[in-house]
Amino acid sequence: MAKLRIGHRYPSVLAIAAVSIGVVLLAARADSSASPLISKQDQIVTPRGIGHLRIGTTVSSLHRHHLIRGLRPGCELDPGQRVARLRPPLKGFAIFADGKNRLSSLSITGGAETAKHIGIGSTPKEARAAYPRALYNPPGTFDPFAEGFFWINGIRHPKMTFVVDPGSNEISAIDVPAPSFCE
Repeated sequence: MAKLRIGHRYPSVLAIAAVSIGVVLLAARADSSASPLISKQDQIVTPRGIGHLRIGTTVSSLHRHHLIRGLRPGCELDPGQRVARLRPPLKGFAIFADGKNRLSSLSITGGAETAKHIGIGSTPKEARAAYPRALYNPPGTFDPFAEGFFWINGIRHPKMTFVVDPGSNEISAIDVPAPSFCE
């Protein structure tokens, strides 16, 4: 009978550890492609959207990049509208109007802020200092809504809109380009 060396008879602890680490790294790499890491840069709200969530992006592209959850019917007053929840760390909705397959607006309720550091929980005073040229309607002054609004770039063609909660008097949503209300 031939003599077997110890290293050939049983796998060494080092070999098992190396294989285990390799499997963990492969799993992590596969998981990262399924759920991309969202950098701080991807959490900055701009008039075009947030990171890869850009106005005009297709539903299939947003699903492929795991940025939105499943589509569901939106407002019953707009029969073709569909909405999808945003994936963490972002909170809010992606809105696809009139049965189109492209992102038409965003409503962000958490996880992001503007480049001027205005986010959910900011006060109207902070928003006014950051965006002095914005049109501001304090809560209760824009009928029929109880909320207040900061219209960035005017009310007719806003680029972004901050919704001010009447109870807390803080920004409760950032909409790109404008809020989508439904009764």
